[in-house]
Amino acid sequence: MNAPIQGSSADIIKLAMIAIHRRLKEDGYRSRMVLQIHDELLFDVYDNEREKLMQMVVEQMQSVCKLAVPVIVDCNAAKNWLEAH
Repeated sequence: MNAPIQGSSADIIKLAMIAIHRRLKEDGYRSRMVLQIHDELLFDVYDNEREKLMQMVVEQMQSVCKLAVPVIVDCNAAKNWLEAH
């Protein structure tokens, strides 16, 4: 019963990763996307790019797929993944 939801979620995050990767290259970011953990993306970020990168990632993830319900994205920054939660 959960397969369509889980499968669709996996497809959506892959589309978001492609869009984010393109923007990282196009916009000349030095920061990099390094890891996907289920429905989360992890980045190594330069301090001077943090705010701009966070805004771009949220925009890309929320707009990559139009659904009947909104896609809401939380974005946090910390020294490591544990602290980001």
